[in-house]
Amino acid sequence: MADVRIPVLIIGTGPSGSTAALLLGRLGIKTIVVSRHRSTANTPRAHIFNQRAMEVLRDAGLEAAVAPYASNARHMMHSSWLHSLADEEYGRLWAWGNNPARLGEYATASPCEMSDLPQSRLEPVLVEYAIKAGAEYRFYTEFVSQEATADGGIRTTLKDRCTGHTYDVRSGYLLGADGARSVVLDSLGITVDGKQLNTAFNVHIKAELSKYIAHRPGSLNWILNPEAPDWSAVGNFRMVTPWNEFVVSMHPADKSGKTFEPSNEDIIKRLHQMIGDATVPIEILSSFRWTINDQVARSWQKGNVICIGDAVHRHPPINGLGSNTCISDAMNVAWKLAFVLKGVADSSILDSITTERKPVGDAIVKRANEGMEDQRRWWRLIGLSKDERAAAVSLMEQPTPEGRRQRREFRSALEKLDDELNALGIQMNQIYVGSPLVYAEPDDEPPKHDDVDLVKQLAVSTYPGHHLPHVWLARDGQSDRVSSLDLCGNGSYTLLTGIGGDGWVKAARSLQEQRPGISINVFSIGWRQDFMDAYGDFEKVRGVEEDGCVLVRPDHFVAWRYQSLPEDPTSKLFSVFQQILPAPVARG
Repeated sequence: MADVRIPVLIIGTGPSGSTAALLLGRLGIKTIVVSRHRSTANTPRAHIFNQRAMEVLRDAGLEAAVAPYASNARHMMHSSWLHSLADEEYGRLWAWGNNPARLGEYATASPCEMSDLPQSRLEPVLVEYAIKAGAEYRFYTEFVSQEATADGGIRTTLKDRCTGHTYDVRSGYLLGADGARSVVLDSLGITVDGKQLNTAFNVHIKAELSKYIAHRPGSLNWILNPEAPDWSAVGNFRMVTPWNEFVVSMHPADKSGKTFEPSNEDIIKRLHQMIGDATVPIEILSSFRWTINDQVARSWQKGNVICIGDAVHRHPPINGLGSNTCISDAMNVAWKLAFVLKGVADSSILDSITTERKPVGDAIVKRANEGMEDQRRWWRLIGLSKDERAAAVSLMEQPTPEGRRQRREFRSALEKLDDELNALGIQMNQIYVGSPLVYAEPDDEPPKHDDVDLVKQLAVSTYPGHHLPHVWLARDGQSDRVSSLDLCGNGSYTLLTGIGGDGWVKAARSLQEQRPGISINVFSIGWRQDFMDAYGDFEKVRGVEEDGCVLVRPDHFVAWRYQSLPEDPTSKLFSVFQQILPAPVARG
C-alpha cells in the first residue's frame, strides 16, 4: 500500500471520530478514518443521546436518518430499582426529561428530543454519511506511531492488520478519537490525571420481558437482590429494543478490581435470578468486561495532534454523558480545523480546543463519578447482604420514629439520583466564557446564574460563550416554524439582528468581500423581518436592542454581541473578527 497524503487523519471510527469525519467532509475537508477493529461497534454500548448531541446530528443532516433506529422519550420514561423484575419495586424516578413538572424545561431547551439510540446502530449511519461526504475508511488498521515533520505536518505510521504491512500517512493534522485506551494520546506523552476505579461486566441478550417492564417503561432497571454472587452484586437491565433486547450490566460487590470469569451457565443463572423467572428464554449475544474510570487528560492537543472523546475524558456511564460529549467535541474541532485548512483563519484558533473543551470534559467526569457514588450510597442504604436487606426493609415498614427516619433517608437518597436522570444543565450548559474565540464588550456584564442549578437547569443567555438559546421562529404565517438554531451552523457564522439593523447586513457583506472564505448568514428577526418572532420569545432572550446584533459561531455558540447599531458597524465587525477569528499568519 503506497504512502498517502490527506488533510486530516482520524484514528477511531466511533461517535467522536466519525462525527468529525462527517462534519469535516460537509465542509470540504478530506479525511482518512482508521480503526483497529474489523467494523463499527458490535455491541450497543452508549445509548442515551441528549438534546445537545441531537442538535449536532441535526446540523449534520442526520436527525431523520437515525430516527428509525432510536426509541423515543416514552420508552425512557423511568428508572426503577427492584428486588428483581418480577418482584418488589423499591422505588422509581422520572427519567430523561419525562417528569411532568419539567417537560417545559426540556421543550424550551432545544428543538431536539432526547432518544435512546444504541451506538451499534448509530455508528453505521455516521460511517455511511461520512463516506458520502468524502471520508475514506480503513478498518482493521492499527496506529503504530506519529511524528511531526519539517513542513509542520504529521507523519503517521499505520499497520494493515490483515497483511502486516506498514505504511505512512502524511497529514496536516492528526485527530486521536481512539477511546479510553488512546494510543494517540499516549504517543504525545500527555499526562492523564485520575485512575481506573473498578471493572464491571456486561451481557448483551435477547429476552422477551414486556410483562415486567412495559407497564413502567424505562431504559434503566436496577436490580438489587441480596442473593447475588459477588461478581454481580448489583445489575441493570438497559434497554436496547423495547422490550426484547437488553444490555445487562453487572457490578461487583467491592472495588478491589478482582477479575471474574463467569461461564455462560453462571450468567444465565444470574440473569434468571435478576428477572425473577427461571422460565424466560434468554439468548446471549455477547459478553464483555469494561472499566469504570475517573480520568481526565491535562491537555487535548500537542502541535498538530488533537485528541477528543474518551481519549481525554473517561468516566462511568452515569448521566449518559459519554458519546454525547464525544459528538460535541467533534463539532467543536471540525469547524476550526476546516477554517484553518481552507486558509480562512490562523492555526492559533486551534489553541482554543483545550481551553473550551477541557472544562466540559472535567465537569462530566466529575458528575458521572459523583453519580456513581450516589448510586452506591443508595445501594448501601437498602442493603446488599441478606441480613442488611432484611433489617432495612423491616425498619421501612415500621410506624415508628426510626421507621419514619429510615423512609425519609431512603427517599432522600433515591431522589439524589435525579441529578443523574434529569441533569438538563450538565447536558446543555457548555459555556466557553474566557475562550479567545469569543469576545465580550467591556461594558457587557456576564450573567451570574446564581439562581440556576447548573447541573439540572438550563442557563439561558446570549452572553458570549453561551449556547445560543433555542426559540421558535417562522418566515411568515404560512410557513413551518424553525428553531433559532436552524438559522445557524453548517460551517457558517450567523449574525442575528432586528428592526433597524440593516447596517449589520452591509457590514457582513463587506467583511466577506475582504476576508474570502468567511461565510456570515445574516437574519433579521421581528415585525415584518426575515423571520417572525412567532411567540415573542426571541425578544425575551436576545439580550440586545432590536438594532443590536448577536453573532453565532458555526457550532451554535455566541461569539459576540453588541447592544445597538454603532456609527460604523463595518469597522466594528472587522475589529471583532480580527480578534475572534484572526487571519492566517505566515510562519517561517
